[in-house]
Amino acid sequence: MVSARWLWSVLAIGVLAGPALALNEETPAFDKGEKDDLKNGYNYKVRDEKKDKDSKKKKDSQKLRAANYHLKNLKDPDPEVRSSSAEMLGILGAVTAVPELIDMLRPGREDKIMVLLSVHGALVRITGKNFGHKNYDQWQSWWLKEKEEFTKKAETGPDEQAKIAAVYHNTTGLEYLRAGQLVAAEQQFLMAVDRDPTIPDYKNNLGLAVMKQGRFLDAMEYFKETIGQNQDLPQPYMNTGRCYAGMNKSIEAEAWFKKAMDHDKEGRLWENYWMIGRQHLQRGEWKDAYEYLDSARIKAEKLGVHDPSLHKDIAITHFGMDQYHSAWKEIKNVETLGYQCDPGFVAKVKKMLKDAGVDAEAEDKLARDVQRGTTDDDKLAKKER
Repeated sequence: MVSARWLWSVLAIGVLAGPALALNEETPAFDKGEKDDLKNGYNYKVRDEKKDKDSKKKKDSQKLRAANYHLKNLKDPDPEVRSSSAEMLGILGAVTAVPELIDMLRPGREDKIMVLLSVHGALVRITGKNFGHKNYDQWQSWWLKEKEEFTKKAETGPDEQAKIAAVYHNTTGLEYLRAGQLVAAEQQFLMAVDRDPTIPDYKNNLGLAVMKQGRFLDAMEYFKETIGQNQDLPQPYMNTGRCYAGMNKSIEAEAWFKKAMDHDKEGRLWENYWMIGRQHLQRGEWKDAYEYLDSARIKAEKLGVHDPSLHKDIAITHFGMDQYHSAWKEIKNVETLGYQCDPGFVAKVKKMLKDAGVDAEAEDKLARDVQRGTTDDDKLAKKER
């Protein structure tokens, strides 16, 4: 049964944390020139700076009050209150709460696992570090060593040198990621986040490197942090879905992929259609699978992306719908891209075509000649010209 104390905590979260969350919203930058500003009724050159400062001061005060409230709740006897307030401190980015949160992980201080996970999630979100909820000594050692620099950085933001270093580490991490050197990529992204924790892409990339190592729960924490920094980015929603898919939780995975689609305002993401198609494919829902996979293919091709794994999935889907000619075409598309489908699957498609009286290789040669304009008729036409 939910306690009255916990209900009061939830109500307080809504009252106190609501305005504080607005601190994460950045005012859109308009940089189209003075003429365009005036045309649209804007005049940013004469904006009331005193009003802006007063508004920021008010928001900072609201955030401080909310943080203090949830700090007190960390000592509440109700574990649900402790857990929810720890989460709120993470959302608020309350640096002042770090030592108290670390202390909650101290050995000998027994607490429910849901509280420990909430505390750890808050620490990861605030600090950008991830030492695990069982590594109190590592958290404490890091804090004692870095607290002054970390607190200063949290107050003033990263300097230009730190921002440049963060870009370098992120770019290097992406190169390692493409090369499949996942541990090295993770280290580079960690350094990028450490140098400039204000850029959500760095945490999303860190989550990718961790996800590809099969550490899905850790990766989901990073994607959660990314959403906390910018809830309009579609990538962390899609990547959270990929984590659930990796854990064979297809219902949760599909829900997150659809969230990614809802947040993809420009309609540029193609991978989320692919991921949803894969979920239908695994369940043998061939028609639905093809609908999403084909949409993924169309979107990817518009961006100049040709992923052989996507064509492999489309080939399997065609086979499931008894469309063996189309399956064979996708197998050849995979080969054109320099890859091979599973030999057993290729043999099955060949057999089905052979049983229908079709020579797969001969048919493919003709199709390729037509596509390339190298049939006998094409050659004759060229000679006549």
